[in-house]
Amino acid sequence: MDGQLGIQQILERPKVTLTGVTETLLIPLLGRAADAATERPILGDRYAKGVLEKLDYDFGKLPMPPTHAGGVALRARFYDRWTSAFLSSRSHTTVLHLACGLDSRNQRIEWGPNVRWIDIDLPDVVDLRRQVLPTSLPGQDYRLVSADVTDDAWLKEIPTDRPVVVVMEGLLSYLEPEDATGLLKRLVETFQEGELHFDSMSAMLLKEGNKQTKMAVSKTGAKFKWAVDDLKEIEKIHPHLRMLEAIRYIEAPGVEELPILSRIGYYMLSWMPSMRDSVRFVRFGFSDDVKEGNSC
Repeated sequence: MDGQLGIQQILERPKVTLTGVTETLLIPLLGRAADAATERPILGDRYAKGVLEKLDYDFGKLPMPPTHAGGVALRARFYDRWTSAFLSSRSHTTVLHLACGLDSRNQRIEWGPNVRWIDIDLPDVVDLRRQVLPTSLPGQDYRLVSADVTDDAWLKEIPTDRPVVVVMEGLLSYLEPEDATGLLKRLVETFQEGELHFDSMSAMLLKEGNKQTKMAVSKTGAKFKWAVDDLKEIEKIHPHLRMLEAIRYIEAPGVEELPILSRIGYYMLSWMPSMRDSVRFVRFGFSDDVKEGNSC
């Protein structure tokens, strides 16, 4: 009987038909699962493995060495902590998780009844997510929205009565430059107060990254499109937008938890001007009275 149940479960696994940029959502899922399986995980996402095992997909096509898995986990942990810090400083908040993919962030982070959490992704991603992750969370104001974030229509359906934190992990670099800057501008214009959390890529890394054929991203056919070297340029998108924090990935707190060879490599790269700012985790605030914070 157990064997029959196991076969039935395999047959019922949803087949992943995502391609291009949408297929890249499987890379962080695989990285979080690989990190959780290590003896000393960085993020410790206890949900990722279960989601991965529910999918009919050949994960063997995506390279995920320990270094990459650790990097995925480190980035996710930054956004978890930034989101948690925002929620702890405000009693009534809206969380917008754009390009949520198959991320279980809404279960990893503690949030209460005064928080409205909205996960947003493209229709085919949302359809897949509904099959492997909860579509409701008891006692919490949770919504899953199907939309293209580069369009205007979806924002008109989002309540604007509270401060908002917008999490855009691994999203903007895949958008056309005008779509990336347009999205940031619309978010600031729509909400009165909040923070935008996202990662930025340098122009050099965008160019070189798109040439790499051994990277997991290249296996999906996706391309990086938006890069920014001077983060101050982002403040010009809207007069109320101010940079609060920027963390260099290769120097980020937590890299000391990566494998020793990774740490040595990152240390060497940190001395190369062209590489220091290749990837940064950034946090921007907006409102009429946002003050400039720390940056690097």
